[in-house]
Amino acid sequence: MNSDRPQDCAPEVSVIIPTVSQAAHLAACLGALRHAHADSPTPPDVIVVLNGADTAVRDVAHAASGVRIVDSPTNRGFAGGCHLGVRSSVAPFIAFLNDDVLVSPGWLEPLLQTMAERPRAGAVGPRVIGGDGLVQEVGSIIWRDGTTRPFGRGTSRASLAWRWRRRVDYCSACALLVRREAWDAVGGFDEQYHPAYYEDVDFCLALDLVGLEVWVDPRSEVIHAESASSSSHFKQFLFARHHQRLVLQRGALLESRVAAPTEAAHVPLAEAAAVARLEGTGPRVLVVDDRVPSHGIGSGFDRMADMLHGLADCGARVRVLPTELEARFVPSLAGAGIAVVDGGDEAFEREVGASDVVIVSRPNNARRACTLFERLPPERRPRLVYDAEALYHRRLLRQAGLADDDATASLLRTQAAAWLEAEIAIAGCADEIVCVSRDEAAFFEAHGARRVRVMTPWLCRAAPTEASLAGRADIAFVAGWLAGASSPNGDALEWFVTEVLPLVVAEVPWARVRVTGSLPAPLDRFEGMHLHAEGFVPDLADFYRRVRVAIAPLRFGAGVKLKTVEALQYGVPVVATTVGAEGLEGLQGEVIAVHDDAVAFAAAVVARLRDVDTWRAHRAAIDRAMAGVPTSTDWAAWLVDTTMEGADVRHPV
Repeated sequence: MNSDRPQDCAPEVSVIIPTVSQAAHLAACLGALRHAHADSPTPPDVIVVLNGADTAVRDVAHAASGVRIVDSPTNRGFAGGCHLGVRSSVAPFIAFLNDDVLVSPGWLEPLLQTMAERPRAGAVGPRVIGGDGLVQEVGSIIWRDGTTRPFGRGTSRASLAWRWRRRVDYCSACALLVRREAWDAVGGFDEQYHPAYYEDVDFCLALDLVGLEVWVDPRSEVIHAESASSSSHFKQFLFARHHQRLVLQRGALLESRVAAPTEAAHVPLAEAAAVARLEGTGPRVLVVDDRVPSHGIGSGFDRMADMLHGLADCGARVRVLPTELEARFVPSLAGAGIAVVDGGDEAFEREVGASDVVIVSRPNNARRACTLFERLPPERRPRLVYDAEALYHRRLLRQAGLADDDATASLLRTQAAAWLEAEIAIAGCADEIVCVSRDEAAFFEAHGARRVRVMTPWLCRAAPTEASLAGRADIAFVAGWLAGASSPNGDALEWFVTEVLPLVVAEVPWARVRVTGSLPAPLDRFEGMHLHAEGFVPDLADFYRRVRVAIAPLRFGAGVKLKTVEALQYGVPVVATTVGAEGLEGLQGEVIAVHDDAVAFAAAVVARLRDVDTWRAHRAAIDRAMAGVPTSTDWAAWLVDTTMEGADVRHPV
């Protein structure tokens, strides 16, 4: 034994590495593990099983620090070596690794999270990348004839294909986290699959027999130098022999699997059927937006990210298709089982055709969807829901009213007229429209919308900060800058800094505005003693915990402003303009201080910076108002009801 672990530090995971003859691979494997867990307070218990190993392998194992060694004078095969390692471990989770696998920092956490969130999961595997940089597997299919197919094999590492957490038939034991209780329930790997191959397929089928599940979590990645330990000819022989054994042992269970496709053209449909067999019966929901939504980027995408998680939590099978910016991997979405689809017209039509409900945000996307839906026969039309996060024509008309010259104002009014026409057309096309305010709902109702619902965009991630002034000293302006300096946020910040802030500083010399994000030019000229650009803020709760008042000084825009909603949910007093408080009419006055005049706006900010009683009274009013806000669970259920009720869903919850 060669271990530096304190004896009183019980590991959560034992990593078991059977090894025979690949000394260089083992050294790299152990080095990657050491690097990945260098800063971990409770690193895994690493057990190297010398499985009839040669001298070079033994030298590597004995020279490694933080490693326990189990020595077998004979090669007991992969399954037998794993059993030796398991018997020497006590951790509740066992991670099996081939000696030719390289883990990366953070590889284990998503797998453990899946185990925690999916109590019926007996095993979970990572996304496996080959040494050539191509995908080896993101989980695998077991066909009815006992053969297998890895999801995503041969695709680019950058590919989004199959890159979301889900149930699968099996994951390769080259890197597999197993719950010890599950291992014990089925007796582990069958040692008759000697020396290797198909023991992991058989093991995953055995888990199914006892009611346990296999998952893949592509937030975790490892690199695998496949077949480094056996020749191609010998591997083919083992595959053929062990496949025959699997069919004899598990033939009855294999009957429930999808038939293997006989032609390459049929593979996509067969893969989809294999996924559908395990993914549940929730409605298939396609969400279309300009970009892949995620928290912290502003422009309404935080609200859409909440919507996606709410749908997934309530059992919907969710896919996201971005139309303006390139699709990208978002770990939080992948962890929720939400697929991201690469865009394009062909993908758009394909995904619409495979959906029960299509939720489209922003009028440019809705206009495109309406054009497609007009061509579809009624029996092929999914339910179309328009997410009206704002009235775009209204935003442009307000901006035109503030324009410095007639030419700009005229251009903005022309654009507003085009958006008005589009939004009226959407009212006639969509099966349902979800609005953020009663006022905007009235617009769609007046233009013939079939069904309109109002859903105030309370955010799921926000929770009240401490009702204390301790540590609070600044003014917060929470903004996204995707639309640049000419956006409503840019105009708001310029008006506040030039018209309001000098009045505030005259009364409170220490006053400082903290602005989230990186300011675009020319707004960056305002940075200095009284304004600080925070850059990306990873922890908004901590940010709101340190500010005394939040501002929403918008002079144009439409819809409910998420910065106002968010500040209230975090328990921070808000001073807003009429536009900044729009859609929250029942909260204006006592809960939101509303002023359009620079002098009055400044006085309200000063009072909350300097007067303890004013701040506490405002905070108490917020707490009373927020007590009636739906919880995230209520919000998600309401969302599903809003989008699904009355739909002709082919795959009902």
